[in-house]
Amino acid sequence: MLIRPPQPVEELLCFNAEKVYDWVMLQETVNQTVLAADLGVLPIDPCGPTVSNLTTRCYLVDPLTGNPLPPNAEIAVVETADRQDREFIIDGTQVTLQRVSFEKTLSLVVEFSGFDGTTPFLEIGDPIEIEIPESVFLCAPEGTRLVVRVSDVTCSASINCTATTLTSVDVSLNVCQSVQSVADVTLELEASFCEPRDVLAIDECPNPIIPPQCPVVFPGRHKPHPPKK
Repeated sequence: MLIRPPQPVEELLCFNAEKVYDWVMLQETVNQTVLAADLGVLPIDPCGPTVSNLTTRCYLVDPLTGNPLPPNAEIAVVETADRQDREFIIDGTQVTLQRVSFEKTLSLVVEFSGFDGTTPFLEIGDPIEIEIPESVFLCAPEGTRLVVRVSDVTCSASINCTATTLTSVDVSLNVCQSVQSVADVTLELEASFCEPRDVLAIDECPNPIIPPQCPVVFPGRHKPHPPKK
């Protein structure tokens, strides 16, 4: 039998945390034509005469590693202007918000796959930087900072050819982003310290296991014997 220690008494504790002052979702669509020269050297020209079953796609990557950008990834932003106060009436109450202007730079790659003759191929162009300016009203007083995360991305790409040579790629990028104004604060909460859990009891003897039976086969269903005369 496990004996649990007495529960600790709750007390006031202090925590360092990140307070969210405001939070909005923004959506931005960018349509851009990328010249073939900006894609770098492609071993196989997607417009070549021997290329078939071509598939073209695009996606965001981490500018430092080149790996696909993971879900909910935080991206760096640069504020491009001083924050400006503006008064709003919200639910009958006057509120002061700040106009926050910033710019984010996304790194995008275009991927080509298909067959060169009968040989399958996959090639990726050099990363392309896409700069997107933003402006939004937030509760973002002095001392707060912006945290921007990419919550959802859709991207499509189509090639433009001159004869059998790639000239450019039309890219359509739709980005949904989470924008928060945050600041570091110290919170006082009434709480109790966590205790380690009990060790699992693995040395107890189990009950005997009865092998499964086959009642349909044995003893089966027996017809009652007819009465003796």
